[in-house]
Amino acid sequence: MPKLQTSFVYAKPSLTHQALLGLLQSGKLRYICSQNVDSLHLRSGVSRDKIAELHGNCFAERCKKCKKEYVRDFEMDTVGFKLTGRHCTKPGCSGPLADHILDWEDALPNAEFEATKKHASSADLALCLGTSLQIIPAANLPLRTVKAGGKLAIINLQATPKDNKAAVVIHAKVDEIMAVVMQRLGVPIPLFMRTDQVLLSHIIMQGSPEQDNLKQEGTEQQEGRNRHRATPMDQSADAAATADTEQSLAAAAPAVAGTNSSNNDSNWGFTLCISSIHGSSCPMPMILSAHVSFQASATADVLPAAELSGEQLPWKLHRQCPGSLKEVTVLVQLTLVDAADADKRSHEFKYAIVRTQCRHPTTPGPSNNSSSSQRPRSSKQATNQQRQQEEQLDGSKVFSFITQMHDYATKQQELIAQLESAAKESRQEAAAQPAAPSAAPSKAKGRGRLGNSRQGSKWQQGIQTQAQHNQQNGVDGGDTGVVLSGQNGTSSSPGASPEVAQDSHADTDPGGASGGE
Repeated sequence: MPKLQTSFVYAKPSLTHQALLGLLQSGKLRYICSQNVDSLHLRSGVSRDKIAELHGNCFAERCKKCKKEYVRDFEMDTVGFKLTGRHCTKPGCSGPLADHILDWEDALPNAEFEATKKHASSADLALCLGTSLQIIPAANLPLRTVKAGGKLAIINLQATPKDNKAAVVIHAKVDEIMAVVMQRLGVPIPLFMRTDQVLLSHIIMQGSPEQDNLKQEGTEQQEGRNRHRATPMDQSADAAATADTEQSLAAAAPAVAGTNSSNNDSNWGFTLCISSIHGSSCPMPMILSAHVSFQASATADVLPAAELSGEQLPWKLHRQCPGSLKEVTVLVQLTLVDAADADKRSHEFKYAIVRTQCRHPTTPGPSNNSSSSQRPRSSKQATNQQRQQEEQLDGSKVFSFITQMHDYATKQQELIAQLESAAKESRQEAAAQPAAPSAAPSKAKGRGRLGNSRQGSKWQQGIQTQAQHNQQNGVDGGDTGVVLSGQNGTSSSPGASPEVAQDSHADTDPGGASGGE
């Protein structure tokens, strides 16, 4: 079994993930049922209503009250529907959030299980990719297609308990077969592009220069590290992060005495905050550090630059400005972790801080270590804090930046060329050998198996079997139905096929995903 190459936080979807997305977009695939928890289907671009995640998602948390789901860019710390300490941001709810990862004793999510059964029963074809089909009850879902008169196709390195029910069985790597399938169907494999986000926000303070204790050095934590990563897929997180950051900013703003908010010549200061869109204390897995500087030489003399990094989140920077300075242009240069593409590991943003009527004259917020900055003890308290925080923030903006991009067209052609070369070699070897007695007819009816030891003969037999099957059954490569993919222990590449797709892990084909699936 292949070794895990990278964390799920940084993993890219495989060729098969993107192929399934292409089949969905072309209308040839209607639904995917996944037993993986790595969120790679969603990261590939599959919409949430087109996939059932039967074993949950290690990047997702759900509200215990209204059931709203939030997909994060970092992994949950727990499994088994345990509370995460965050709260729902849906208006009027504020319910507690819990992880959405099934433990062994947990039942499958009923709504998604029922949806998969419905799609499987109406599918023309159920395609099982990279799954051992041993985990019940999910493994029995493709049989609903067969019982309803549809066909079952299985692509997996090893034999499965459902092989005798399939019209076609191919023992090969999923990426190899899907590369050919997409070529034969004339459906392009979509480009994968990952976009991450960061929230910049600030609060303004005002005070006299002789009593101003705004610190010039900023909070510069030195131990930058590669933290967990993930694609912000739930845009509702922006509002939650903004509200969460406001309390943190108020807490970070130093006390300023002798304030006269009507005096425009008095010194003023600000606290800049860099945080996750999912919440001020949430990880920023793709960001290693941030270099903060200020535009224009005059401003730079007054406001020194700073390097922000480390585990203490959010990152905050305090600066004092002379009364003559009405606006500050902040330049933030992000340095990303090595998991980002080499040409995308640095991004620069401009953020404007305009002096306004000060709403925070002298009263400082609590320090980061005070009890009032800790997790709210109830949903009602969290709602009240969020409302107060919204009144404190002087400005915020979400910045998006591309961190990973991959075009699988080249890999697709390479895989096809390798298979064609292996098939040619196999045919040449077979032609050089003396003719063998004709084999007895296969007892299996209507099922093609591709499982010889040599890759070339497997490829040749598989294509011939599939062509014969298509002619006999009138299949033209049009609308299919369900794909079942992945389910065991490391992570395997999910499959895509007409209507129901199912996916699994363990002793199955990793499908070329960096990090599994």
